[in-house]
Amino acid sequence: MSTKEKGTIPFLSGVILGAVVGGALGVLFAPAEGKETRRKIALKGKKALKEVKDSAAEAGKKIKPALEGIRKGVVEKVEDVKEGFEKGIKVTK
Repeated sequence: MSTKEKGTIPFLSGVILGAVVGGALGVLFAPAEGKETRRKIALKGKKALKEVKDSAAEAGKKIKPALEGIRKGVVEKVEDVKEGFEKGIKVTK
């Protein structure tokens, strides 16, 4: 065998091995088929929606007492204004 032939066999072996390894890795890391991808997207969407709903419910629980306090304060101020208005009417009569 000549020197040229000695280099050709390892080169071709490397090319073949590289093609086999590359093909195997391509199959392993290839994206899933469309049906599977859509299923995964739907599951992630449902999970995200549940997390948003849970967060909103938790925020509602925290905000509700504050809003109730604000509502009571507004009602009290409206009553104060109403009483003041009624007193003003009586004074002008």
